[in-house]
Amino acid sequence: MNRIEKLQCLYTLIVVNNELKHFLNNSGWDNSNIQWFSADWSPRDYARLTKDAGTSAILLKSPPDHSPDSMIGHQIGKWVLMNHHFKSLGLNVPTILAQDLQIGFVLMDDFGNETIADKGMQAYLKATDILITMRDHPDALNNKNLIRYEDTHVYKALRFYPQYVLKDATKTDDWFAAWDAVHHNLPLCPRALTHIDYAAQNLMWLNGEIGIIDFQAACNGPFVYDIVNLLEDIRRDIPDGIKQACKQRYCEGLSAEDKTAFDGWYPVITAQFYARILGQIQFLSLEKGRSDLMQYHDDLFKKWEKLLLLPELNPILRLIKENND
Repeated sequence: MNRIEKLQCLYTLIVVNNELKHFLNNSGWDNSNIQWFSADWSPRDYARLTKDAGTSAILLKSPPDHSPDSMIGHQIGKWVLMNHHFKSLGLNVPTILAQDLQIGFVLMDDFGNETIADKGMQAYLKATDILITMRDHPDALNNKNLIRYEDTHVYKALRFYPQYVLKDATKTDDWFAAWDAVHHNLPLCPRALTHIDYAAQNLMWLNGEIGIIDFQAACNGPFVYDIVNLLEDIRRDIPDGIKQACKQRYCEGLSAEDKTAFDGWYPVITAQFYARILGQIQFLSLEKGRSDLMQYHDDLFKKWEKLLLLPELNPILRLIKENND
């Protein structure tokens, strides 16, 4: 970093600190203790604010949406919009205590540090019940800010597989065409309000209830997408008993037609989820120096190879074989 860059960083730090001081003064949290922590891969930062009486809140600091540093899928404005939408459906998301979207601050309830990861069957069933609400609530998809899954940065991230696993970016169009062919051969898939990162780390355990976080990229997606994320979590092995119980709970109210769609789409979305993550692991390792995610690669690749043997995925397997020949 040269002298000009250092001065720019110092100037930015001073400006941000002044803006934060002003924001906390206005929100009544000016005398709180601030403990910063990093919680995800985005340019956002978080802090836990604690008052002398023990009351706490979480501060989200993000590049404002008009900033060139704002990242698609992590916009603070979308976070606020989706917060209001989820809350309108009766879902447990943090209450916004104060906000200034022009400078990129949101102050919210503190949901603590415990997730559902080690809370067992009942926690995962509760998480499944939330997905049923997101699927069945009459207003769940009634929000103009919900884009289709196929238009999200998440679906588009499938491109990393041909680029970094097949190592041939010219196959990208063929790759997406192969997935289109897979989708075309499946039953019509119902749509649902989709969190798109519905995994244990974003489901906080609050005295027997679940609080949902990191929902800003919510979209209109295939109704199996979130339950796949929940049960096929690459960070942890979900016991088969929990998987089967959650699938059964999710399908209890479905028509025979929708149950057929669930059975057909679940392994396909699982395979698509694995393919995207495998590509992203390679991308982050090679381009961003994030070698920590390689710990998940080998086990995930074995699961992916097993799924590729499904007849539904023939277009994908054929493209991969052609690439390897």
